[in-house]
Amino acid sequence: MLCAESRKEMEDWIGALKSVQKWETYEASQFNMEHFSGMHNWYACSHARPTFCNVCREALPGVTSHGLSCEVCKFKAHKRCAVRSTNNCKWTTLASIGNDIIEDEEGVFMSHQWLEGNLPVSAKCVVCDKNCGSVRRLQDWRCLWCKAIVHNSCKEQMGKVCPLGQYRVSIIPPTALNSIDSDGFWKATSASCSSPLLVLVNSKSGDNQGVKFLRKFKQLLNPAQVFDLMNGGPELGLRLFQKFVTFRILVCGGDGSVGWVLSELDKLNLHKQCQLGVLPLGTGNDLARVLGWGGLCDDDAQLLQILEKLERATTKMLDRWSVMTYEVLKFLSLSQVHITHYADSVASHLAKILDSDKHSDVISSAKYVPRMPSETGTGGKQCSEKCVMNNYFGIGLDAKISLEFNNKRDEHPKKCSSRTKNMMWYGVLGTKELVQKTYKNLEQRVQLECDGVPMSLPSLQGLAVLNIPSYAGGINFWGGTKEDNNFGAPSFDDKKLEVVAVFGSMQMAMSRVINLQHHRIAQCRQVKITILGEEGVPVQVDGEAWIQPPGIVKIVHKNRAQMLTRDRVMSNSNMNSKFFIPLLFLLKKENKIAIRICTHVS
Repeated sequence: MLCAESRKEMEDWIGALKSVQKWETYEASQFNMEHFSGMHNWYACSHARPTFCNVCREALPGVTSHGLSCEVCKFKAHKRCAVRSTNNCKWTTLASIGNDIIEDEEGVFMSHQWLEGNLPVSAKCVVCDKNCGSVRRLQDWRCLWCKAIVHNSCKEQMGKVCPLGQYRVSIIPPTALNSIDSDGFWKATSASCSSPLLVLVNSKSGDNQGVKFLRKFKQLLNPAQVFDLMNGGPELGLRLFQKFVTFRILVCGGDGSVGWVLSELDKLNLHKQCQLGVLPLGTGNDLARVLGWGGLCDDDAQLLQILEKLERATTKMLDRWSVMTYEVLKFLSLSQVHITHYADSVASHLAKILDSDKHSDVISSAKYVPRMPSETGTGGKQCSEKCVMNNYFGIGLDAKISLEFNNKRDEHPKKCSSRTKNMMWYGVLGTKELVQKTYKNLEQRVQLECDGVPMSLPSLQGLAVLNIPSYAGGINFWGGTKEDNNFGAPSFDDKKLEVVAVFGSMQMAMSRVINLQHHRIAQCRQVKITILGEEGVPVQVDGEAWIQPPGIVKIVHKNRAQMLTRDRVMSNSNMNSKFFIPLLFLLKKENKIAIRICTHVS
């Protein structure tokens, strides 16, 4: 029921409710407007050298933030001039090219897209190889696509068609985005693109360094193929690329961002046609390490080299695992609900027998007096896929540390706003557990089976199940990469898992610098963990932690993803471990180890 003070207000309400029914279409069209509009994306900036407005051609005064710059095409403007600038940012679609389309018998092509002036100090003309640009005025030209720089006088000698530059294999040319699908999204034609690159950036990763990478990739590629995961998730980009026979994805973020994208590929069934690379911006970045992309990339000047390495990268398969939970549903042998229902039913039929004068009612009610329920069970199990594991699973100590960190980050985001702060907090929480030993004797609360075989557990505080040989920010927790007499070489494409015992925080810290192996338990294709008792236990998958109630957790093979890899040794810097403990000082005093925990970090 709608109530309104006037007819007009009532009509406004009705119109608003009707629009909700078309919300998906609205979101699609709104996204298209923003992502493919050709409008400049302004941000205030200062300039270290003389810079000129591309609207009025006058100088931008001073070195303070008096001017605006487009984050994509580097168009410069006074704040007062920005409203008068034309929407001629870097092209995204065929329609945005306008009159600069070139057609011949071989197809449709685009010309150079020139922007005047504000050239680098060392700029040289690609025609005459002489210096270009000026510090006194807007002068000479730069192509936004192939990056060619030319004099005014040499411009006519350039070829008409833009070759798109050194990394054209990765670019979707605007000519390939020439029609809109039935759902309101642009669709790409694959004829002019053999293996384009979809870039998905988590703008909040890496101390918010993702914003810089988002800008830089839009400058290097078609802005329409670069997406912010924090603005719509991975689905928008994947829908644009799903018509390509093959394509590549670059995820710029942490392990959580990679897992998010892989899960979306599951939903859209795109694993067979795409290969995924990782640009590490997060805190742990374990998957990026084993794929050869290192533990951290914080310099957007490296992106040209990264594009080159991506085009030369090889493909390996990554095993992915379903984490299945079987939670015990408890109830009494005969619940009060069943008793009450049974009593009410019997009373109703007896009342009919006693009160009715009709023989038929008496016979009918006597015949259908319900039986006492024969329920004798004590519990049931509910099975579901809790999540998908790409890197590792933990239960006990390390999961508790991850859970406490996640809770602290949610409560106080500013205290966990940088990679360094995150490392410090992991150190503090790990050090605290060295004293508390919350999950001492965890072997009494859990049972482990590997490939159906019950395993005898030593005294421990946790278990870790590894799919990749990098754990908690770079630890090789299996303790080696080669086979021996007992175990094969660990690999993320062998459909096997490595299971290890977690004895304590000190062991995890020492694993950073020493290849410990005495904690190895098994290599197997399936893991089953039974949580006993009445209380839940912390578990974590790829850094995401929760309290798992009593019941069964199974880890079984799900599928495989194609990952882009570099042939290089896994980065293993001591300073990258979540469990390195700079705050822990072991002080030997009177032949005892006294533990002092720094508490000045608040």
